[in-house]
Amino acid sequence: MDFQRQKTQRLHHVDLSRKGSIDAPLQETVNFINSLPSYFTTSCCSGRIILFENVCSKIQKKGCRWLHVTHDSVHKKDLEAALTDISDEAVFKFEPMVMHVQCQTLEDARQMHQLAVASGFRNSGITVGGKGKIITAVRSTHSLEVPLSSKGQLLVSPQHLDYLVDSANRKMEENSLRINRFEANLQHLSSDKPEHKSGTSKQHRKSAKHEETSTKPDKSSPQESETKDTKDFYTSDSLSLFIFDNT
Repeated sequence: MDFQRQKTQRLHHVDLSRKGSIDAPLQETVNFINSLPSYFTTSCCSGRIILFENVCSKIQKKGCRWLHVTHDSVHKKDLEAALTDISDEAVFKFEPMVMHVQCQTLEDARQMHQLAVASGFRNSGITVGGKGKIITAVRSTHSLEVPLSSKGQLLVSPQHLDYLVDSANRKMEENSLRINRFEANLQHLSSDKPEHKSGTSKQHRKSAKHEETSTKPDKSSPQESETKDTKDFYTSDSLSLFIFDNT
C-alpha cells in the first residue's frame, strides 16, 4: 500500500484510544503535521499526570483502575480525595509527551527526528517496519513514577506528597515548553521545497564525507569523534534554524 493511501485510511480511522480524541494541547500540532504531504500522525499523547491503582502489570491493560488523570497540572487535594478508597497499590506517575509520525521517506524521517531532538525530545528515534513503514517516535525521558500506598496504607507523608506534586507539575511545565518549541520548529518543514530537501541533502552528505576524509580525528579522542558523527547527521546550517532546548 502506498504512503498516500495509508495516510488517507489513517486520517479517516476511528480513534480507539482510551480517551477517544486528540489531547487539546496537541490538536493544532497534529493538524499541522497531517497537513504536510510527507507526514501523518499515528498516535500521540500530550503528556499526563496519573494516579492509578496498580492491580495489573501495565496501566494500559484492561481492568486497571485510573483514580485521577490530567493533561495539565495536578492539585494535592485531588490526589488525597482519590487515595481515600484504595485497597491495593496506588501509583503516582508523570508521562511526557509522545507522538508517532509516519514518514514517506527516510529523509523525511531524518528531518522530523532532527527537529524533535532540537526541541528537547532527545529520546526520539526512527524505526522501519518489515513492509517499509517508516515511523519517527517523538519522545523524551523526563518521567516520574512513585508508589503512594500499599495494601491501602499511605507510604508517604503530607510533606513528601507536596514535593511529588510540585515535581510532577514542574515536569509538566517543561513538557509544555518542549511542545511549543516542537510546534515552532515544525514550521520549517512546510517551508522546505522538494528540490531543497533532496538537493541539499546530497550536498551535505558529500561535504560531510569530504570533511571526514580530509580531517580524520585521532581515534583516541572520543570527543572529536562524537563531534564528527553529529556533523554527519545534523548539518550546521539546518540546525541554526531551530529553537533549541538548552536544559
